[in-house]
Amino acid sequence: MCVKLDLVGAWRGRALPVVLLLVTASVLVTVAPGQGRSAAGRIPKQVTPKSPVYRGVPGALPPHFVYRYNRLSVGWPVLPRGIQHPIRGAFADPRGRAGNGLSGYHFGADVNVDDEHPNAGAPPGLSHRVYALESGRAKEPRNVQRRVCANRRIEVGHFQYWHVSPIVRSGRRVRAGQQIGWTCIGQWHVHVSEWQLFRGRRVWVNPLHKGGALRPYTDSAPPIVSRLRFVTPPATPWRPRRSLAEPDSSRSLSPLRLHGVVELRARVGDPQSFLGFLARRRGWPTLWSPYSLRVVIRHARTGLLVMRRTTFRVDQLPQTPYLVHYAPGTVEDASMSECVGPRHSAGCDGVTWFRPFSRFHLEYWDTWLVPNGPYRVTVYAGDIAGYVGSRSIVVVVKN
Repeated sequence: MCVKLDLVGAWRGRALPVVLLLVTASVLVTVAPGQGRSAAGRIPKQVTPKSPVYRGVPGALPPHFVYRYNRLSVGWPVLPRGIQHPIRGAFADPRGRAGNGLSGYHFGADVNVDDEHPNAGAPPGLSHRVYALESGRAKEPRNVQRRVCANRRIEVGHFQYWHVSPIVRSGRRVRAGQQIGWTCIGQWHVHVSEWQLFRGRRVWVNPLHKGGALRPYTDSAPPIVSRLRFVTPPATPWRPRRSLAEPDSSRSLSPLRLHGVVELRARVGDPQSFLGFLARRRGWPTLWSPYSLRVVIRHARTGLLVMRRTTFRVDQLPQTPYLVHYAPGTVEDASMSECVGPRHSAGCDGVTWFRPFSRFHLEYWDTWLVPNGPYRVTVYAGDIAGYVGSRSIVVVVKN
């Protein structure tokens, strides 16, 4: 789905009636793939979720969305089921594929297990028992047991369990709370995905949503917005081949002298207050990407609102192309199998940079459309527990 919102028209030069500034709350230039004044705003074609959009916010679901289930077994899919377990990979985190930086979003949550201490009675090559969160009929890929263990999976009800070797056959009725398989040794986690129907379409939703199966869950650490920086639009299209850490052709701008069309980038990470066994070694815990992001720009002296924008919420996978959501400099967190060992692996815990102006397409702030002077730019990042972190910067527009 390709949605264009709050589009400012073509370049209009410097002149603009001041009255327009008093009634607009979004002064942006939007560049969609294949459009714009140059090829700089184009991005490679990517697989983007085709799920329905709620009120123009990528990834949002209605606040009173009804999640439907068969009988639930509230808890966690591994033992002990009644306590919280650590998660390294959050919903909508950046994920590459086969070394290709053009992959997409993580469509579930990685519930970690300690492969150094398998469950008693674990068969060779397997580690921890996995239990169904919901009743339903088991569904498995054909010839699942012929696959290497890391590529095995099973679906029961509204949940899928990946990197799991099933012990129930496809088509069999499964009770909530029943053991359905084992995690694979060396994977250190079970990937849990949840789907729901939204406006008649099956969508991947955040498994940690309120009222869901993964309980108890507590998090008292708000996201951290650690850096804000402004850059020019790229001179040439950004086409990373192996990693989002590859730089683009944008140039850094001094916040005290913004001019023309500019882009804001924000480094944001969401630390977890519960680490479990991941706290044993440096580099095992990771920062998550935030649940929500928004940006507000006001004139620093008058308080005049220039922009108030919700960039995304991750109730479901965002309908934003991957390279629009994540900015250059993003480093995917490495898998546990790459992090295990006495030495800390560089980049194991990842880095996430975002584009707060961009929702469905690349969008920029056209500073020609506001008077010269100081502006306060604030980025707010929220987590699914309701905590919010922020960072502000005062910039000066000098056109």
